[in-house]
Amino acid sequence: MKSNGSVSGFFIRHLLQRVLMHGSTRFRCFLLAIILTGGGLAHAQKVDAKWRFNWSQLAPVPNAQGFAGSFAGISEGALIVAGGAQFRDGIRPWNGGVKIWDDRIWFLPEPFGQWKTGGRLPRPLGYGISLTTDEGLLCIGGSDSVDHHSDVFMLKLLVDTVVQKKLPPLPVALANACGAIVGRTVFVAGGLWSPQDTCRSECWSLDLDDLLAGWIRQPPIPGGGRMLAMAGSMDGHFYVFGGVRLVRKDSSGSLRRTYLRDAWVLDIDRGWHRLADLPWNLAAAPSPAFNPGNSHLFLFGGDDGRLADSTPILRDAHPGFRNEILAYASKTDQWQVVGRMPINRQPDVVTNPSLSTFAPVTTPSVVWNGRLILPGGEARPAVRTPRVLMAMPVWKKGKK
Repeated sequence: MKSNGSVSGFFIRHLLQRVLMHGSTRFRCFLLAIILTGGGLAHAQKVDAKWRFNWSQLAPVPNAQGFAGSFAGISEGALIVAGGAQFRDGIRPWNGGVKIWDDRIWFLPEPFGQWKTGGRLPRPLGYGISLTTDEGLLCIGGSDSVDHHSDVFMLKLLVDTVVQKKLPPLPVALANACGAIVGRTVFVAGGLWSPQDTCRSECWSLDLDDLLAGWIRQPPIPGGGRMLAMAGSMDGHFYVFGGVRLVRKDSSGSLRRTYLRDAWVLDIDRGWHRLADLPWNLAAAPSPAFNPGNSHLFLFGGDDGRLADSTPILRDAHPGFRNEILAYASKTDQWQVVGRMPINRQPDVVTNPSLSTFAPVTTPSVVWNGRLILPGGEARPAVRTPRVLMAMPVWKKGKK
């Protein structure tokens, strides 16, 4: 399995450093374009024209900087966004910035309406799992500036207020995990049990119609521990795609990331089964995967890790993350690129990134009246976005 720690990764970091230190602005942009469209991108690049997503934007989340790792979902026909994290005053970590968590709740009553305030979470919280249920927005786990948490609660819109209901807590504190709903059963997998933890492979389930039974341990992911993986639900099965594994570099205990591309499906009766690998290493794409009900799961963008080690060099010159739309077909066990997400970098992208449009990572995916919603997220390392993207799927007749 390839990772960004390979010889090619070293070459990219070395070349980027030389370019950013000595190259002209025009040459920097030219060479960065060559690097970013180069090695490792040969697989699944042909776009299948039978799929199309029409993109638009809703009113931005009412915060100039935006958040990553928020909870988001639907209740009573409204979109709810709650919590998440950002950097105080938008100052990047390489300039001494400090990450802070938020507890505010907003809701959008209708797609082209305006956001309203809906109260506050029990604590500042982010990087949990968000799932829309018949009862409301289910929020699972998450972290704050100090620790990870096992809380599970439902957010439900009641007139102009978002009310909260506690559900059975997870058996462990958990953040950066993935999850999806299969029928009426919630599945969660992977993640970290604490800020100092290495990645976990455990999987748990909760029957929403039998809450007294609590969380039940399922077989762990055979591919090993991971965080920032993408989950999915289709045909009565639970899917897990890619993610990141934390590996200790040396005796000092410091960790480095290995990006993954393996894919798995859990059949409750027959256990886990390995699927075709993703076309490239991928993590932190909006999750759960979009399921339009045609034996396909769709992943939007994500981080392939090629520039992960170069972020301290690139800083605000980082171009952002991938924007391909990947489709997995369960009938053929194949992946293909079916489109690309909209990217629009304005001239003031460094000083005022909220005016530009990126393919966001570390944000939930939400289905609202058949449309895919991506609320906020991370536009590029340490940069949040308040933009709310909406995609309407359009299929050519007879070619689903």
